[in-house]
Amino acid sequence: MTSRYGQLAYTSFDAVGSAGGWQVKQTTGDLTPEETQQLIAGVRTVFRPVQPLPDYPTPEQLEQGPRRLAYGRVETGTGYWHTVPAGSDSTGRPGNVFAHVVLDRTPLSSPRRRPIQWWRSPQWARPYGAAAVSRATIPDSPPEPGTVVTKDSVVAFALDTTTWRLATLFALLDAVAGALDGGAPVVLGAESVESAAQWIGLVSFLMSPGTAAGLSFSTFDRADQVMLALHSGQLLTAVPIGDLDAVPAGVVVISETEAVSMGELDGEPHKTARGHTIEATHLSAMAQVVLLEPHSARRLLDDIDRIAEQVNDEGLHPAWPTAMVVAGRPEFADAVEEAHEVIAAHSPPDVPAGSQAAQTIADVLSAVVGTSTADAWRAVQELPDGPAADFADATYLSRAITDDTWLGQLGPIPLGHRLFHGKPTPSQVQSAIGPGLAAARDQGPERELRVIELLLRAGVDDDRLAPALLDDVVPHLDDPARGPKMRQRVDVDGRLAIGAALLRAGGDVEGTAISDNLLDWLADATPLPGADELAHASPWDPTWIRAALRGIRAGRRGSVEPGDSGAQLWWLRATASPHFEQAVAESVWDPADLLLALGADPITGAGTVRTLVGAPDSPALTELAGRVIDGNGDSTAVACAAVRYIEPQMWMHQRYVETHQSAYLPFWEQVLATTEPSAVHHDFAVRMLTFALLGVVAGQPYPQACAALAADSGLGGEAIARVTPLVDGYEVAPQAVLAVTLLRVASAEDAQQQLDVIDQLMGQLAERVAAGMPGEESDVDAVTMLMTQLSGDASDGTVRRYRKMVGRLLARRYDAQPSLAARLRGSR
Repeated sequence: MTSRYGQLAYTSFDAVGSAGGWQVKQTTGDLTPEETQQLIAGVRTVFRPVQPLPDYPTPEQLEQGPRRLAYGRVETGTGYWHTVPAGSDSTGRPGNVFAHVVLDRTPLSSPRRRPIQWWRSPQWARPYGAAAVSRATIPDSPPEPGTVVTKDSVVAFALDTTTWRLATLFALLDAVAGALDGGAPVVLGAESVESAAQWIGLVSFLMSPGTAAGLSFSTFDRADQVMLALHSGQLLTAVPIGDLDAVPAGVVVISETEAVSMGELDGEPHKTARGHTIEATHLSAMAQVVLLEPHSARRLLDDIDRIAEQVNDEGLHPAWPTAMVVAGRPEFADAVEEAHEVIAAHSPPDVPAGSQAAQTIADVLSAVVGTSTADAWRAVQELPDGPAADFADATYLSRAITDDTWLGQLGPIPLGHRLFHGKPTPSQVQSAIGPGLAAARDQGPERELRVIELLLRAGVDDDRLAPALLDDVVPHLDDPARGPKMRQRVDVDGRLAIGAALLRAGGDVEGTAISDNLLDWLADATPLPGADELAHASPWDPTWIRAALRGIRAGRRGSVEPGDSGAQLWWLRATASPHFEQAVAESVWDPADLLLALGADPITGAGTVRTLVGAPDSPALTELAGRVIDGNGDSTAVACAAVRYIEPQMWMHQRYVETHQSAYLPFWEQVLATTEPSAVHHDFAVRMLTFALLGVVAGQPYPQACAALAADSGLGGEAIARVTPLVDGYEVAPQAVLAVTLLRVASAEDAQQQLDVIDQLMGQLAERVAAGMPGEESDVDAVTMLMTQLSGDASDGTVRRYRKMVGRLLARRYDAQPSLAARLRGSR
């Protein structure tokens, strides 16, 4: 197994077989390359103490000399970086440092200590000079905690009668608590590295070991190194006091030598001499009471550890252990109110039953919820989310369902925002349900409905509720004489909760446990949810229930309100009905209903074809067509969706007329051949004819069924009206329209055939186009040249014929002739 600890030494030295310089000198504990890189990233190779060591320091000077301890998290655990000046390196270059680094792979393992306790551990390697650095090795085992920063030392430091430090401590505690909660990092100006270590120790010992393990720190950095520390996530950085003016913005700066104006909880913040404000918290409010006398302060630190050992010491709020101590010590009564608030808001879950911590929490929570339902309701409203709020919620509900006065109030019984949907029902609520139902049953169905509806709205899942609702309440709720009065006191949430319970009780998609009369009352509770809402709904949530009730009713009685058809379809899909696909495919649906039913899933099936062909244009149809194209699962559906989704301008601009039209043709042919003309909507027909005209101009095929569509003069006129703006905007060349149309007329004349209906539409389009052209000789030349290019016949006779046809069309473009063919007769 990999050991808990790994170590490395990093410094500048000459190694055998290398060029020397900064490098790893030694490792222990089987560090992986990734771990090694993580630890090297935290090394600081620049160490500029305020008072440098002399060139030739004595052993005593080295022992008391400057050093830096940093602590923080890495990807594989936590790291300790101990750095000391190491004099000149082997090349004589001054400023070498020696970093002894420790990786703790399992920092949550016992024994738990505060990281700052490793300050001045005698096992840290501290060589000085090139020769000593070359000989230096790190021990196989990591350093043990030192004896410099201890509970005794921090109490003596905080309560030193020669230096008043408490105001600074209170501000520092609150600033660090804020940093741990995601606020601004803290920079502490210290007169020495030794005092910085004691300040960090004070803050650490006033938290649990687990919380202190989340406090990344450095006992010494310079102002120009603070930004690097912030980028690495360091929360507390000590710098020399002389560096404070150069500290970058974005941090809270506190100096141990400058006065702090004390703030108040829920009042004015602390304010430092440099103008930084720090919100006062419960931690500093309690600290002002518990840190007045050395003996009680020292005992407090032991009690904090004792409390932490009783729970899972991971993620504890910084103030919680102190609050627990205050709540159990009569001499700290002046801070008990703040302590109770912390315990109520921040007690951890799963505190072992029977422990002293559990008893203290229970006592506090009992005081918070008082003795009456009204007391508990007040706590529900006032408490922030947390264990105390959960306790208040359960207490309130268990009292409410057995409180005749509370249940007798007008209107719905109130509930807080924390409900029990999807959660285990608290034991005290479970215990109260039986007596609550029994007492309500004795008083009649109105009271029993009151209790059941309240529990259902609260999200309580209990097997006793459905039978009581079905057997004792529903017959009266459904009674025409008695039901309306009972229903008056049930709000929307209550109706949805009752509907959900009855659906579950019936156990079938038809909702057989709900009569038609009752279903109307439940289904009309709220408007039908929109497609966007339903796309994000989960089974049995209020949105899902709203749609289910409407869908079931529509399945029984048809559409009663707008959207019911969509709800019916949605319900078929939600219940995985085998009839869903058939229902979609057999009818022309309102696209909004179809979108509601299909939800957020990709729309890939052929079932939408009838709607794509038979529904009128609308934003919902455009959305449906776009999603069919995106789904790309059925070629026929995609081809029909393209007609409804892609506008003529885009059809030409993107050259879909050349790349897609021939590919879509067989699918269009199939749909138009198998669909009754009455089932092809006017809007689809106009779009299809528009694509046909554009196809003629581009030399692309179109469905033969378009001839039947074009026989409707109204459809043809609208199709021409859609193409004309494209010609005006030169998306379609005017010369091309005239050339193609005249060539088709010439071909019909040569074959002695009548122009088909599409060619006649092209003739009408050509007339409009010609009417807008100047009729100059250049226009005649351009159209004639294009006709010869398209026909491939440039003989003199053919060119003269084409020129005469173009000239007649342009020369007589204002004449009111019955048809283009008639106007061009005799053009040979």
